[in-house]
Amino acid sequence: MQRTEDVFDYLGWINRQVDRHAVGMPSSEDHVKTWQGILFAVDGRRMLVALDEVRAIVAPPRMVTLPGARPWVSGLANLRGELTGVFDLARFWFDVTTPASRHSVVFLAKHAQASSAFLVERSYGIRQIAYGDERPLSDSEHHRELASLPGFHQEVRLNEEWLPVLEFRSLLDHDQFLNAVA
Repeated sequence: MQRTEDVFDYLGWINRQVDRHAVGMPSSEDHVKTWQGILFAVDGRRMLVALDEVRAIVAPPRMVTLPGARPWVSGLANLRGELTGVFDLARFWFDVTTPASRHSVVFLAKHAQASSAFLVERSYGIRQIAYGDERPLSDSEHHRELASLPGFHQEVRLNEEWLPVLEFRSLLDHDQFLNAVA
């Protein structure tokens, strides 16, 4: 019997040690609501697009050029079994062709009406952005010139950097974008 009591005494001692050294749970939980965005670059400018607007991120595919299309229409490609229009965002906004590199990627947009893909210079991955850290581009000190471009309405703060947010839905519905034939 002595042995059993020693075991229970020892377990009691361990329990007292744990209670003495345990760190309590936080008294109030500071939970910040966030959304996920993909950080990417177009013409050397860093920007974000909401993750829920992107169906897939793929390497630039082989494309068939479209005669008579605007210069920013890169071509048509078979992406995920669908014939998809591929558009060069740098050429569309800044009249500069996205350089072909191993970092270039294509974002396949989620859009009910059209299968569209957008060529960008590079993707830096997914970031968490806090709700409430946004402001209209018209109030921006850094990206005010983007406010007049299709697809941009706001910017958000990521760490200490303000980044413009691209909205594919807004871009795809814009008259300038819809006029892809020269």
